Amino acid sequence: MIKFIGYFLTIIVIAESLELPPELEEYVKDLHNICVTKSGITETDHAAYDIVNNPHDPKLMCYMKCLMQDAKWMDGDGKIQYDFIISTAHPAIKDLLVVAINKCKNIEDGANLCEKASNFNFCMYGADPANWFLI
Repeated sequence: MIKFIGYFLTIIVIAESLELPPELEEYVKDLHNICVTKSGITETDHAAYDIVNNPHDPKLMCYMKCLMQDAKWMDGDGKIQYDFIISTAHPAIKDLLVVAINKCKNIEDGANLCEKASNFNFCMYGADPANWFLI
């Protein structure tokens, strides 16, 4: 399951032409649904997210926090688990992920953990905009 978590979140940040195994597709869908419910966003909110023009959309910030915490990328105190992210990254995209992560190790904490997760995702987008997407 830990490898699934790392693999899943890696595709949030760096998207190549990866074919997800059926069991991972189910996990990704479940995590998305859990975080939609926990954060209170709608599928319309999610689909309308625009990282370029509204990167810190208040509706999506806590969704990002949920994804990061439920997948163990961020602990309960808000510490981003960089070593865990890298160690569980899928080999096909690990090199891209490491470059992006190294550019995002000094993000601002923000006013709360939702904002910190948003800052991290915005940094990851800035580090590799061609390959970033949010599930």
